[in-house]
This record gives sequence, C-alpha cells and structure tokens, in this order.
Amino acid sequence: DDEYKIVIGFNTKTSEESRNFAKDKGVKILESDIIYRLSEGYGKWKEEMNEEKKKKELEEITRPGKLKILPGFVFRASNPAIVGCEVEGVVKPGYKLMKSEKDVGEIKQIQSQGENVSEAKTGDKVAISISGPTVGRQINESDVLYTDVNSEEYKKLKKNEQLLTEMEKRILEEIKNIKQKSDPMWGF
Repeated sequence: DDEYKIVIGFNTKTSEESRNFAKDKGVKILESDIIYRLSEGYGKWKEEMNEEKKKKELEEITRPGKLKILPGFVFRASNPAIVGCEVEGVVKPGYKLMKSEKDVGEIKQIQSQGENVSEAKTGDKVAISISGPTVGRQINESDVLYTDVNSEEYKKLKKNEQLLTEMEKRILEEIKNIKQKSDPMWGF
C-alpha cells in the first residue's frame, strides 16, 4: 500500500545505496535532526498521498461529460456511428452514453485532427465513434448526449467534488436530474 511507503529518519544519514533502493521501490525517505520538521514533512506527504489516491480513484470511474452532436458532421451513420461533437466536461473511450434516460451506446474512439486521443475535455471539437446507435434513429444531429454515470460513481464523484471542474459539477447535477426522472432514489 502506497500510504506506508515512507521511512522516517531522526538524526540519521541514509547511504546512497539505500536511497537508490528506496527510489526504485517508490519509498519516500524523510530525514531531519528536528523532530517537528519530520512531523510536518510526514503530514504534508500524507496529504499529497491522499490527493493522489483521490485522483487515481477518479481516473477509474466515469467522469461527468456532455456531447453536442454538430450539425453537418455525421461521418458514418452506424457500425459504429461516427459524429463530430463539441465536448463539455470529460469524455473517454469506453464511457457509456445516454440521451435523456435511454442508453445509446459506448464511445469506441475519439479523434482530434486525425489523431486518436485518450480523452476530450471542455471546448474540444472532436470526432467520436459510438457503438450501438444509428444516426437518424437513436441519435440525431444537434442531440445532446451525456456520459452514463451510475449511482456508485455519482457518490464517489460527490465525495471528491473538489477535484472536479465547475463545468463537471454542473453536468453531474444535470445527469442526476435526468436519472432521477426514472428513479427518484438514484444517487442516494
């Protein structure tokens, strides 16, 4: 567990060999001949570890995202549908999408200027391939699609809300309102 990867040395010197070994194993070495500096240093390190843990947890769940399908930018209607979109929030390949309360498919790929990208954020205009829907049936030009955040992910996002942008917070509330139309207890 990363939270225990620290060695605290009071009034000692660590050999170069030990430092290199610790670095290879990802272990932090904290040394001082003043005890309160060790205490402060440990507190700061612990805070950094908690922030890193929260960020890592957010990376593993669906983030709040919203896509507007741009008129005139339907590149393929199905198998998968490929459409030009403007992004708000964060979207990544593998995220499931919904329109109103209905599931519409899953993001397979995101391209920006002909290059595959691992995510798109607020303000990006990208091409997205979506498995599942057919343009003209399940989705249409100018439609707004949302990432399909489940109830457990919603709770984690709310718990770590300080790591979300204002745009993501707003989109998360929109998703909650959509989900609660069909399930009033969703998110609680």
